[in-house]
Amino acid sequence: MSTAPQLEEPVEPVDEPVDGRTARAVRTRDGLVDATIALVEEGDLRPTAPRIAERAGVSVRSVFQHFDDLDSLFAAMGARVVERLAKLIGPIDPTAPQAERVAEFVRQRCLVSEAVTPINRAAILQAPGSSTIGRQFASGHGFVRAVTEEVFEAELEAAGPRRQQLLDGLIVAGSWPTWNLLRTLEHRSVEEATAAVAGMVDLLVWGAGR
Repeated sequence: MSTAPQLEEPVEPVDEPVDGRTARAVRTRDGLVDATIALVEEGDLRPTAPRIAERAGVSVRSVFQHFDDLDSLFAAMGARVVERLAKLIGPIDPTAPQAERVAEFVRQRCLVSEAVTPINRAAILQAPGSSTIGRQFASGHGFVRAVTEEVFEAELEAAGPRRQQLLDGLIVAGSWPTWNLLRTLEHRSVEEATAAVAGMVDLLVWGAGR
């Protein structure tokens, strides 16, 4: 009598508990990141492990089962925010008319700056003690710099020896600190702040090469 078929029966069910645990772990980890983002966006710029755990509906112990420390959790939050921001930006044709490039550059920079405001405010508080957050800031700045150079390549070339000054001005005009100053200290609305950034960028590129 052959018993071969019986050997294959338990093979498939063996992997199911492992897959289930993995899926639950991913959901818990994602839930902790989402909870941290939600707290920060509501104004809690220094969320603690107990507050994050309560918001995610898990134990405090779960926070440190999925992250080595809060710095690791905040770094994961930063990575998630970058994924969200990627949906707000797109390529800008460097050969398009200047007015079109200015309008799209300003639109994208202002959208991103407004969206990232609460996260940046929290990250600034954490950055002094976090090399990971510092690297994320540096990476973001590098991206903005590269985009600015690509979009305004013609104007930067025309600026000649003042190329660096023009590039510096464009980076500052489209930066989050400038946006935060306009929105917070100058009390501008989103529309007013956007118009202010557009005016700065327009003046800068209009004067390129003069």
